[in-house]
Amino acid sequence: MKLFVPFLSAMLTLGVLPLNSHAQAPSLSPSAGAANPSDLSQYTTADALWLHIQDLKKGPPMRPATAAEYRAAMMVMVPLIYDGATEFVKRYPGDPRKWDARLLQIEMENTLNQMSGRDESASTARQLQDLSKQNDASSSVRGQARYELLALSLHAYLQGNTTITSASILAQLEQFTADFPTYPSLDVLKYKVAESLGSSDPAASGTLLKELAASGEGRVADQARKELATRERLKSPLDLHFTAVDGSQVDLSTMRGKVVLVDFWATWCGPCKAELPNVLSAYQKLHDKGFEIVGISLDQDRDSLLKYTAQKGMTWPQYFDGKGWNNGISSEFGIQSIPTMWLVNKKGFVVTTNGRADLEGQVEQLLAE
Repeated sequence: MKLFVPFLSAMLTLGVLPLNSHAQAPSLSPSAGAANPSDLSQYTTADALWLHIQDLKKGPPMRPATAAEYRAAMMVMVPLIYDGATEFVKRYPGDPRKWDARLLQIEMENTLNQMSGRDESASTARQLQDLSKQNDASSSVRGQARYELLALSLHAYLQGNTTITSASILAQLEQFTADFPTYPSLDVLKYKVAESLGSSDPAASGTLLKELAASGEGRVADQARKELATRERLKSPLDLHFTAVDGSQVDLSTMRGKVVLVDFWATWCGPCKAELPNVLSAYQKLHDKGFEIVGISLDQDRDSLLKYTAQKGMTWPQYFDGKGWNNGISSEFGIQSIPTMWLVNKKGFVVTTNGRADLEGQVEQLLAE
């Protein structure tokens, strides 16, 4: 969901650069009063070192303005936080905050692996599982470890890992709810599960959404109601028509007989950029066989959008209104995170809202129908 999150959490959702990148990081002063934040010897007590770590977690004093600046800042911040947490665990094994530091260690190590292009999710899962079983760790730490375990499972599931099923995801969620019924972000977790199972297990997904929608007021309940309304609309052929940024007219009703990807994205979105090679590859291979793409851009700068699409060879039409997250079409359909990729079959029906998982294979299957 599109939630208000701290700087570090926001960075973790972006695409990242490899550690050996030559990109220059912005000038940062992560810890107030620290001449060299990587010199941990200056923090001589547990409280001083812990305060330093908390300062690092706040991010740079000036919020980065672009995705590139976020990624560059991440290259600076994550190793510093990892080193600080590691030092705390080493120096102060009797301090109860060691478990919070241990959780940070695991999170930052996982992020460093992602930055280096290494898939160490199995190791991360083992470490989180071990942390969740530490009886002297606080309930919040154990809950967060379990929360992140489920998030790892969801990610693997969405990436097509066949060892993880919707049933196993739901079982994890049920156990988490039983063990941590007052966890602060439980409703967000339930929504993410419902969203992730929307295509593969619509009945279970719908049940979760109805539970959230009936829970009262609040952003998650409101979004659940919007999602249910959108799903009801999608029981009919998708009604989508607009004037593209290049002036061309787009109307999905004229594309019957073709398979269409409706791609909600933005040039500032790291994961969107990371997905682009797969999108381009599928388009180049299957366009002549009846595969079309319609882009819904959440950009605010028209020139940046046109420049980027031209550079990358994205020749398909793009909807643009310059409103960012308030984009008219994405708001109409309740889009809360990007990239979101809908696949529309030859009859005009949305058959999946998760086109990211094996896009080319899914398109080939729909073309063969």
